[in-house]
Order: sequence, then C-alpha cells, then structure tokens
Amino acid sequence: MARPRATDDERRAQRDRIRAAAAAVHREHGLPGVTVRAVAAEAGVSPGLIYRHFENLHDLLRSLWAEPVAEVGAALEAMAAGIDDPVERIRALLHSYVRFAAERPEVFRGAVLWVRPHDAAAPDVQPADDLPFHRLLHDAVAEAAAAGRLAVDDESAELAQMLWAGVHGAVSLPIHVDIFDVAPAEHLATSIIEHLLAAIVATTAPSG
Repeated sequence: MARPRATDDERRAQRDRIRAAAAAVHREHGLPGVTVRAVAAEAGVSPGLIYRHFENLHDLLRSLWAEPVAEVGAALEAMAAGIDDPVERIRALLHSYVRFAAERPEVFRGAVLWVRPHDAAAPDVQPADDLPFHRLLHDAVAEAAAAGRLAVDDESAELAQMLWAGVHGAVSLPIHVDIFDVAPAEHLATSIIEHLLAAIVATTAPSG
C-alpha cells in the first residue's frame, strides 16, 4: 500500500526541521561541517528527503541566511530613516555594507559571495530592490538626484548598482585573491567610497 502524500503542513514542518538541523550543524562545526549526511543525521531523516525540499546543499545553506539578512536589512532601514541628507545616507549605507562583511563574515559570504557552479540550475531572478540594501541605496540616489546634489544626470538603479559594485569589489578582493598581497578590505573600501562619491556628487550646492 502506497504511503499517503504529506500534507502542506507536514512538508513545511519537514523543511523547518531540516533547516533547524542545518543551523545546529553549522553552529557546532562551522560551514565546512555542513554536509547533506550530517544534516540528515541531525534531523533524523534520510538524505533523499533533503533533496525533496532543497535543490542542493547550497540551496539549503542559502535558506539559513534569510533570517540574518533580514535582520541586517531591518537595521539598515532604521539607520537610513535617521539620515535626512541623501548623500550622507549613501555614504552611511556603503560603509554599513563594509561592516556587514567584517562583522558577519559567514553570512556575508553565504548570502552575496557565493558563485553558482556552471552546471547548477539558474535561480529565479528577483528584483534588486527586494534586497533592502539596494532599495535604500537606490532611493537615496534618486533623492539626491532630485535635489540637484549629483554631478551626473542619473538617478537610476544602475547608478546605485555601480556604487554597490565598487564597495563590493573592495570587500571581496582580499577574500578572493588572498594569495596576493592586497590592502585590507576596510582600507580599500573606505578609499573607494570617497572616490565614488567624489565622482558623482556635485561640488556646489544647488541654487534656489
């Protein structure tokens, strides 16, 4: 006799159990210790059940970053709300990205540094503004442009992404090429942030 199919509630409970097991393994053994077999043993399920809920191990690991990334997003929302000057808000957001990488390195690496293997299925692409950091940066750029604070005629998401790319590159370079003698991430990022702002911010206040 065939086993009855799991209900939606049962599937959610299984997924939550697997995620909780992965989090427990991660806390005890760090990222290298998180394997499908280790998570299955911790959860008391078969390895095959994990693949019913997650495409692969990294899909499972990415699900672990959702909560801490949301926490970081909420902190950024609160910080941005307290800064009226859009240019200073841009600067503060970029520096917050650097602190995120320094203070929560495993979350940062798992959430935004992972490179998808060439043979893995492409993910469902989400709007960039779904990430609070990008949305807040985009909003600040648009506000600065509307106030005549930018030296470039651009209030687009692409300009926000260029700023993001600059600071992200500064943070990730020492991680990805640690075999070479490059400057520390914080030093690189601080310099790049000021150079980026000097390139886009108007040097004179708008008239009127």
